Amino acid sequence: MYRFKTLDSYVFTEVLSPLFMGLLVLTFALVVGRLLKLIEMMVNHGVTPLEILQLLGYIVPGFLELTLPMAILLGTLLGFGRMSGDHELVAARACGISLYRLAAPVMVLALMTYAVASWMAFEVRPWANSNLRAQLYHLVRSRATAGLKEKVFNRSFSGLVVYVDKIRPPDTRLSGILISDERNVREQSTIVARKGLVVPDEKNETITIRLTDGSVFGTDSDGISTHISRFGTYDLTIHPGEALGVIHHDPQEMSLGELRGVIAQKRALGRPDYEAETELAQKFTVPVATLLFALLGVTLGLKPARGGQSERFGICLAFFFLYYVLMKAGEALAEAGRIDAFVAMSIPDLVFAALALWLFHRSATDRADQSRGPGDAIWDFVERIGTQREAA
Repeated sequence: MYRFKTLDSYVFTEVLSPLFMGLLVLTFALVVGRLLKLIEMMVNHGVTPLEILQLLGYIVPGFLELTLPMAILLGTLLGFGRMSGDHELVAARACGISLYRLAAPVMVLALMTYAVASWMAFEVRPWANSNLRAQLYHLVRSRATAGLKEKVFNRSFSGLVVYVDKIRPPDTRLSGILISDERNVREQSTIVARKGLVVPDEKNETITIRLTDGSVFGTDSDGISTHISRFGTYDLTIHPGEALGVIHHDPQEMSLGELRGVIAQKRALGRPDYEAETELAQKFTVPVATLLFALLGVTLGLKPARGGQSERFGICLAFFFLYYVLMKAGEALAEAGRIDAFVAMSIPDLVFAALALWLFHRSATDRADQSRGPGDAIWDFVERIGTQREAA
């Protein structure tokens, strides 16, 4: 059984502090975009601060699943970078301590982070997404008509501007209605109706404005041609999650057992649910990034950084961006059914596994050039540009 020693505790502490700092900063950076919309709901639609905190609590787990791998990379990179800058790692290796031994406490921390990330993916995020949609529905339903006022252009619903000439008690029957629907930028429309009714749909957790005796004036997807059509009854459906950019995506709300059941059922019917298969594969593959990023952070932390810790932070962002692009590419291939979901979602892990193992082996066997870091190419480019300007 692996037992922590003084060296392990020291390395563990050095990595843990920037890891928590990075986790807070990165998660907050992702939450800010949603937070602005939450504040708007509180100011314009009467949502209480307690309800805002509840919504925020349901949103954060989805971001933590992504920021945990990034935080372990940042923590390891900054922690080892600090020890490397103070020549502590050089002293340790001069005493015969191998890089494998120095990386051991980091990998223990990475395994712990991997367990947390997997728990987020399998248990917390589906629960949070389901509760977020339910909470948004109840908020919008309770304020659907309370937010509407007579003879005022109301913006209670995301992407919609609603004008109502008269509202009859108990605040559900409307008359003299004008609606501007800009939820789809390519197919904007204006709806005019004599009467309307707000109908909540408990089963699908949506709000429907049922309009009668009116017309729709809209533009086609080409943005040039227009159309006008009359209707006797027209249902305008609103998904509450659209207010926060939450996509109604059932697989993200399913547990592991439910996902496997849906996948097996759709396969038996000959109509594979590629979105569900992609979601299942993502639950297994994304947390693996914590282990790969930890190994990569150890290697890159040994390299000098001419720009200091800010350069290492930029390198961390660059690697995470590359991982995210590869993940989205694999996700697109998997959802299109072109590649098996597990193969497609494993693409970023395979690429980073090859890169991390190769770099780590070269550093551990002293085959790498320890005098130059990954940021040197950028500094060389900047200096070259400066030299050319001086020469001109």
